[in-house]
Amino acid sequence: MIYEPLFKLERTGVQIHYYTNVRKYNPVHWHSAVELIYILNGNAKIMIEGKDYPVVAGEFVVIDSNQLHEFRCRGESMMVVIHFSRSSMKNFIPNLDEYHFRCARAELQKGQLDAYLSICEILKGLPPLYVMHPTGYRLKSQAIAMEVFFELVNQFAEIGEWVQKPEKRENLERLEEMIEYIELHHKEPISLESIASHFYLSREYFSRFFRKNMGVTFTRYVNQVRLMHIYQEICNTESGIMELAENHGFTNYKLFNKMFHEVYGCTPREIRMRRKKA
Repeated sequence: MIYEPLFKLERTGVQIHYYTNVRKYNPVHWHSAVELIYILNGNAKIMIEGKDYPVVAGEFVVIDSNQLHEFRCRGESMMVVIHFSRSSMKNFIPNLDEYHFRCARAELQKGQLDAYLSICEILKGLPPLYVMHPTGYRLKSQAIAMEVFFELVNQFAEIGEWVQKPEKRENLERLEEMIEYIELHHKEPISLESIASHFYLSREYFSRFFRKNMGVTFTRYVNQVRLMHIYQEICNTESGIMELAENHGFTNYKLFNKMFHEVYGCTPREIRMRRKKA
């Protein structure tokens, strides 16, 4: 999907991203990769298939392939995000399609805590490599990530033929087209009528379909995408905040400020001031 830089994933098999001192937010999305989010500092809330999972420093959560999820970190935090390509991992585990991953501290089964804490210890080896950048640090980082995946397969995977229901597969394909359209046109005044018409659907059907499958209304999702882009530009440009809001499709400045505070836990100006002091 559009919210994670996974362009090289199929070539490398594993991608590791480090986020430092950020307030991170990704609207509802999904991808074929297995994702692990490890919080180093601060806390986050991850919504997976409609259920919220709070994650604090020292914990991680795993999101399986094609699971709808939303990521929200209101305070400035540090984290490591690892994506594992299912197709690449099948070079080592040919029957990987039979494995379903499920791992969150809040849902550990009896006897799983030691295995969970063991993976936490392994993950602790990644930040020093990122900071020190020794020769071959990417090689070592990949080795750590592969060790983590080995433990996930053996400790936190349920085995059973993974057959995605045709209805869900078709829904995800249709949603992907809708989300790509929203990403391309979020700066424009997209109406429910116009996007429904673009996909040859009635306004009522589109609205029901989108909310049922995404867990959020169309209008709210569009504004969440706009917020994500505005936040990035607040952090990386000197453009005026009102100008950025207007450039990314917000016509109601009061609503923009309300949603921004709801998502990031502060005002846009506070973000700009902190970035200038950093």
